[in-house]
Amino acid sequence: MRTMRIALGAAVAALTSLALATPASAVPVTINIKTAHLNKTADEFDGDTCTGPFKGLAANKDGWHFVLPASSGSGFVSLSLTFSSPGGDVPVTITGTEAAPSTGSGWSGFIDNAGAADKHAYVITNAGWTLKAGSASAEGADQEDDFNLSHTCAGDPEETPDPEETPEPDPSTSVSATPSTPGGDLPRTGTSVTGFVTAGVVMLAIGAALLLVRRRRDIADGA
Repeated sequence: MRTMRIALGAAVAALTSLALATPASAVPVTINIKTAHLNKTADEFDGDTCTGPFKGLAANKDGWHFVLPASSGSGFVSLSLTFSSPGGDVPVTITGTEAAPSTGSGWSGFIDNAGAADKHAYVITNAGWTLKAGSASAEGADQEDDFNLSHTCAGDPEETPDPEETPEPDPSTSVSATPSTPGGDLPRTGTSVTGFVTAGVVMLAIGAALLLVRRRRDIADGA
């Protein structure tokens, strides 16, 4: 029993020492984006670096590449950005990866902490939005550190086509008459010939009926 207590005490002491040995810098710290990189559209900031994830980007989209310098931390945990759009401010929170990006209305983005010492985050928005604010939760950072908007890939804002206007008729333009179709009906003049033919047929039928009746009477009288 005594041996078990000693072993348990040693394990607790080891865990406590390990916890105390964990550097405070491993706790994520909130840092801000450089203020010089705010209040700009993608076109105003850089606009022509359409490489990497932005290669082949749709013409009505903007690409934003954020970088955490190695001197400012070991990696992004999340980014919180605010963009202004024609419909108002749009809050953007990025926590996803390239395989499972974060998405929202008019935007998507992901964090890439792999590779070089500098860490990266990529955001795609509707074209024409303005970056108004930005902060990030970063591991290994100090509160006085900051991160950068490295470069952008600018698109063209979607244009709403003007409604089509109905052109007013030109009074100087004469309207040509529609030619008649060959073989069409001739214009009717006077009394219809069909009426005369019909009347004649009816009269002949009546006369034939009367003649037949008379012959039957003559036959009956002579019997």
